[in-house]
Amino acid sequence: MEKVLFLDSPMKEKLYGSRRIQEKFGFGPMDKKIGEYWAISAHDNGLSKIKNGKYKGETLKDVYLNHRELFANDPHDKFPLLVKINEIQEPCSVQVHPDDAYARKHENDFGKAEFCLWLDVEEGTKIIRGHNAKTKEEFRKAIEEKAWDTLFVRKPVCANEFVYTPVGTIHGIEGKLMMAEVQQSSDVTYRIYDYDRKDANGNMRELHIEKAIKVTNIPHIELDVHPTVTMLEGNEVIEYVNEKYFSVIRYKIQNEIQINNPSYSLCLPLSGNGILHIDGKDYDIQVGIGFIITSHTKRYSIQGNIDLLVSVPK
Repeated sequence: MEKVLFLDSPMKEKLYGSRRIQEKFGFGPMDKKIGEYWAISAHDNGLSKIKNGKYKGETLKDVYLNHRELFANDPHDKFPLLVKINEIQEPCSVQVHPDDAYARKHENDFGKAEFCLWLDVEEGTKIIRGHNAKTKEEFRKAIEEKAWDTLFVRKPVCANEFVYTPVGTIHGIEGKLMMAEVQQSSDVTYRIYDYDRKDANGNMRELHIEKAIKVTNIPHIELDVHPTVTMLEGNEVIEYVNEKYFSVIRYKIQNEIQINNPSYSLCLPLSGNGILHIDGKDYDIQVGIGFIITSHTKRYSIQGNIDLLVSVPK
């Protein structure tokens, strides 16, 4: 019975990327501008592979499809979550994500609710969060007139803050930052504005105005989401969200800690290294290497100096 799956995962070149993900984690191609590291992924656009145990070399997608007992017999037809590190060095597109029903019908994919934790933020960076339009007509008119300054709501951000972005929420980033992201396993993004950027071939990236107008919440709705901070065995534990699709908890570990595993847990060390203990066996944990505690493990312990982000699917 596999108790833990360690992952070897893809990095993706992006126009807005750099080499900071590779520098932070100490691996990856130094000759490429990486914008996204899909640390725990069973999505066809970037598959993690298992690097230990009897499923070594298999994709997470295949192991999920064929060994559902490792994942608490999760009823989702596809692995439900995707955990990433994103690195932004120039504004990324202003965008919106659809819900499950719309995404299944039009894109054959999940919708995309997402959680973002800002890890490293350059001073002056702002996020776009919502819009000022009261009706669909007003929203469409502002887009047609390219009235971006009055349409979009901008907010300053700092490291260690977070946002939960439900489907239908307009969002974007203006500035430079690195972030950890937990989202539904979807690659569906509808771009509204892309700063008139061109790719290497001189082409503008595709916009998805009509789809975006259909799925955007109008007027904008801002959820009131507050983290809860507790101490466990001398370690700070921050529960950021416990929402419809997932919960996200951050463990700032200094002393050995015992953690319960209610179903299966997606773990990503954001910094530091340590030792994972499960039923008398020890495993090395390294910064940036994602791992999944399977449902064959009811409780695990970690020692070391490690900042661990843990997501549990619903």
